[in-house]
Amino acid sequence: MSRIAVVTGSNKGIGFACVRALCKQLKPEDVVYLTARKPDLGKKAVLDLEKEGLKPRFHQLDISDKQSVEALRDHLKKEHGGLDILINNAATAYKAKDQTPFSEQAKVTNQVNYFDNVQAVHILSPLLRANARVVNVCSFVANMTWGKMGNELKEEFKNLSSEDQLNKLVQKFIDLAAKDEHTKHGFPNTAYGFSKVAFSAYTRLLDREFQKDSNRPGMVAFAADPGWVVTDMSSQSGNKNIDEGADTLVWLALQPEGATEGRGEMFSDRKLHQVFV
Repeated sequence: MSRIAVVTGSNKGIGFACVRALCKQLKPEDVVYLTARKPDLGKKAVLDLEKEGLKPRFHQLDISDKQSVEALRDHLKKEHGGLDILINNAATAYKAKDQTPFSEQAKVTNQVNYFDNVQAVHILSPLLRANARVVNVCSFVANMTWGKMGNELKEEFKNLSSEDQLNKLVQKFIDLAAKDEHTKHGFPNTAYGFSKVAFSAYTRLLDREFQKDSNRPGMVAFAADPGWVVTDMSSQSGNKNIDEGADTLVWLALQPEGATEGRGEMFSDRKLHQVFV
């Protein structure tokens, strides 16, 4: 059976490099979907990869639009009957010099990087087949942010037992940031960093659910840190190119059956790099 892979937010940057690497490393009969919010940008990206001799397919996807995610789900179900690899790369970040009030940055960043990504997983995960791999793209910024969080808040994160608890913590950060009171309660002063701590925590919870799924054994979720990569999001600064940034993500996505070491945790440069320590 051919394997089906989807990379969200993949018309450029790290996501684009993930599609390229998957196309090169999977078998010819496998299918890799490049997705983008804007069809013209996505189709251009596919053409660029076709010039390299690769054959990704395009499907429109805006993770902030529930109907868009459902349309992708319906397409995958009809065309392939399932999904084997999901790399959740779509994300947003404000530039350091952006004048947008922090309250707004906290709301928008966590809506996209946490809530919208989680919703996408909810919609697409019923398609996952036995031994599927889900890779949630996080960041070394999560580790840095963890060090700036209060001890009580850290304990709450370490002891999370449900997605509902995590949702409430993320919403609490947004609500407190709206009143400029987040730091008083042990929350960090970084919207992006906190969103990646939250998405890392979600990865742990998701993997626990996978372990309970006796109908689809072998499913594993990982969090991945691409590193400091030269992309539009990093304002073209960094010490890795996009292919180097994609390496660990694709390595995790292609972990063989039975490879479960570090499941639910974050990896950086192909090594375990836990956030919650």
